[in-house]
Amino acid sequence: MGWLDLCVPDEVVRSVEEIDLDALAARGFAGMVIDVDNTLLAHGTFEVEPARLEWMRRAIERFSVCLLSNSIFGKRVRWLRELLEVPGISVWNWNRKPFSGGFRRALALTGTAPERTVMIGDQLLSDILGGNRAGLHTILVMPIHPTEFVVTRHVNRRLERIIRERLAARGISMPEAGDEAEEDAPDA
Repeated sequence: MGWLDLCVPDEVVRSVEEIDLDALAARGFAGMVIDVDNTLLAHGTFEVEPARLEWMRRAIERFSVCLLSNSIFGKRVRWLRELLEVPGISVWNWNRKPFSGGFRRALALTGTAPERTVMIGDQLLSDILGGNRAGLHTILVMPIHPTEFVVTRHVNRRLERIIRERLAARGISMPEAGDEAEEDAPDA
């Protein structure tokens, strides 16, 4: 399997609320590793949409959940971790997604094997690539807001466009994720 294949998610949905928790449980999944920025919270905010919060609470009842975010300071991860009473990890440097360190820590906190764990996130180059490398079932969601960390917008999203073009040439198409981003935001 080449690196390009590792950027292909197992599933694609518009938002976490569209993920069928019953279907995942029926397929034997027991753990979830979930990205924070633009997957659960709009970048830079501390607000959770009511439907998303309800989905998260149902997920926590059914699965062992760990939040995993590439963040220097991890303020939103800590806030969400306390709100939901689940473990959460902020990773940076060589532990950041898609590198394996953060995923290994998240799996240790969920207590689940990679093949029984789902990775949910909005970025091909961090969440999906890293989740696939770690052996997790990957689900790509569309970003919930156009504001993104400057590196995400100017580097990751441009590289994602190239990846999508190469995958399309191989007959694999995916909806666009984040190409409409309009603002840069500092990481918090």
